[in-house]
Amino acid sequence: MTQATLKVVGGFHGLSRARSDARRYPAIDPLDSWSHYNSVIEQERVEKARKILRKGNEVNQMMKVVGEEGTSLADFAIYLKSEFLDAVYLQQNAFSDTDATTPIERQKVMFDVVEKALLAEYSIKEKPALRRFFMDLQQTFIDWNDKPMGTAEFDSLKRSLIEKIEKSAQ
Repeated sequence: MTQATLKVVGGFHGLSRARSDARRYPAIDPLDSWSHYNSVIEQERVEKARKILRKGNEVNQMMKVVGEEGTSLADFAIYLKSEFLDAVYLQQNAFSDTDATTPIERQKVMFDVVEKALLAEYSIKEKPALRRFFMDLQQTFIDWNDKPMGTAEFDSLKRSLIEKIEKSAQ
């Protein structure tokens, strides 16, 4: 029955108990889920982001075995980028009127900034400093998620995010 249904439907949302337990909502696993529908973001750009999510998941699994100190700085950066993407773009704050639902134009603007952060090569050479950078970037982005588009606060936080990324990039 399930396989027959999957042939007909255009998408699949894979619910994840681990994501729910980690309080990552919606608890839809982005690596298990798929869609045949066109995205509001170009497919090539979406695939680049998914590749970072996949690689970040692999690094996370590796770190569970060898620890953070057993990973290279480049792998650690990929892991932090994947966590950033998950926290700021794939999760929603249902208690925020602005973030609970996101219009297409807002999704595009926000993905542009997320993509800039994901594709940047950072000049930070120490793991604690890189973690602090991404934590700060993540918090600023989460604050931005709560601001209505077109307001002075929205524009100011967007500029701040872009400046942080460009300042830390090589």
